[in-house]
Amino acid sequence: MSGLNRHPWLKWEQVEKFLGQKLPFAEKGQTFLDNMMLAEGYVQDVLKKAMPGLEATLSTAAIQNEVFETHEHVIIKVKIPKDEDARNLQVFVKSTHIKLTGFANGKKSRIIKLSTLVLPRTASVRYKQRLLEIKLRKRGLKELYHEAYIRY
Repeated sequence: MSGLNRHPWLKWEQVEKFLGQKLPFAEKGQTFLDNMMLAEGYVQDVLKKAMPGLEATLSTAAIQNEVFETHEHVIIKVKIPKDEDARNLQVFVKSTHIKLTGFANGKKSRIIKLSTLVLPRTASVRYKQRLLEIKLRKRGLKELYHEAYIRY
């Protein structure tokens, strides 16, 4: 089954007919989940057309981020808005949180709290297609048990 027709109850043709136009990711042979950035931009464009007053709200929306954990790493993905120049951004890492600075128009810095302690010097940062990905190694991965003696 193709990516667009995995669910027989979901007919993309009906969705396109309802929206009155072709879905851009369907034309490129991509599924909806393959490129969420494209889909989100498409949905925002449709909302802007349907509700013109919503445009100001969408453009000033807070920066979105997701934090994931593996056994050894913490991965933070931050969506950078279209109006931001990623080359001006700076990433500062502490063992408990991350601070993003350098936003346009004097926007305040963004602080992302981490769910576990990390080793700041292990930070690896990549930027691609308006997505900033920060990968950090968790602290204390290879710690051995330390016996705590019981006093009687």
